[in-house]
Amino acid sequence: MKKWVEGEASEVIEYLAAAIIAEEQGLIEIAQALKTIAMEEAMHGAKALVQFGKIKDLKEFIKHRIECEKEAARVRHEEASHHDEPWKTLFEYTARDEERHQRILEGILKKLEK
Repeated sequence: MKKWVEGEASEVIEYLAAAIIAEEQGLIEIAQALKTIAMEEAMHGAKALVQFGKIKDLKEFIKHRIECEKEAARVRHEEASHHDEPWKTLFEYTARDEERHQRILEGILKKLEK
């Protein structure tokens, strides 16, 4: 399972990277097609995780991911302080995304606890 899911995840990242390049080149339709393929590859990995019972309790999973996102943001902010551009901006940008993900997950958790 681990090798399968890692393979799918690697494909997702590569397709999205290609989509970024396509967008930068003004190839919007190609970028969108690559994003669609990436999402389908992500679903392959996700379905494998479901099939193998990787996520047993949704609330516990969300709680765990909140902590992971919090830690990821902390680490990225720390890394940003040790790098020059363009890496500094990339670390800060991704740190803010991780913080946003944390807030979204906290909102989801509140809904699940109702």
